[in-house]
Amino acid sequence: MKKFVLIVVAVVCGLVLFAFAKADFMADKYYGVFIGISKEDGMKLNNYKVLVLEPTEFNKDDIKKLHEKNKKIYAYLNIGALENYRPYYEEFKDKTLGTYENWKDESWMDVSDKNWQDLIVDDLGKSIADKGFDGFFIDNCDVYYQFENEKIFGGLCSILKGIRKYNLNIIINGGDTFVSKCIDEKNAKEMFDGVNQECVFTDIDFEHKTYTEKSMEERGYFIKYLENVKSQGLKVYILEYGANKSMLREIKNFCNENGFHFYNAKSLELS
Repeated sequence: MKKFVLIVVAVVCGLVLFAFAKADFMADKYYGVFIGISKEDGMKLNNYKVLVLEPTEFNKDDIKKLHEKNKKIYAYLNIGALENYRPYYEEFKDKTLGTYENWKDESWMDVSDKNWQDLIVDDLGKSIADKGFDGFFIDNCDVYYQFENEKIFGGLCSILKGIRKYNLNIIINGGDTFVSKCIDEKNAKEMFDGVNQECVFTDIDFEHKTYTEKSMEERGYFIKYLENVKSQGLKVYILEYGANKSMLREIKNFCNENGFHFYNAKSLELS
């Protein structure tokens, strides 16, 4: 009898330890970036409190239903590059500044163009606000890294200040050079509430379409950058790609220590 009890206890303890080990490998289920997901699949997302979605896939009623599940929803908004599948592509293709490496369907945009600013703020921004989204997930402020001049910096600032009128949260995806300049000029919180940084621990091999580990030098740069962002009272989210189990544990520990949230995407499609 004692032997049987000991076996049962051992099995139970083993299952508990396995559960904890498995939990260590699981990604943070608070936050998820799904800008490549279909409307049908997006409406089935039940495990995340904060979602990032492509706004053209969802209408006002969809957002209301997601809110009923106690979700906070950010709308993807690309302000620094022009995608060739957007309905306004033909109107703005002559205002682009150059090709976007590794993204064949996008070109860097001249964000100082007044018509572009009006499109983002008064058309796309308004549509997002009217649908009931909680915030903007702003992409490609890295145009300032590619074309580092005051005209481009000023254009980005004009757009961000413009969409502030909707009183929604604003998260900057990437754009560390732009964000750092805003922090230096002490006007970051006037324009945005936080950042999402891609590939702090992981890296993308576009040639072979695989995911690798970030070099320690680059990782150190982004960790220091995110610590600076945090010190300004800004929120921090991290988006990784294809992190393995050991790396996931490291990412999770880093985020827990700093009060950050992360999402580990299976692929670049974010679907």
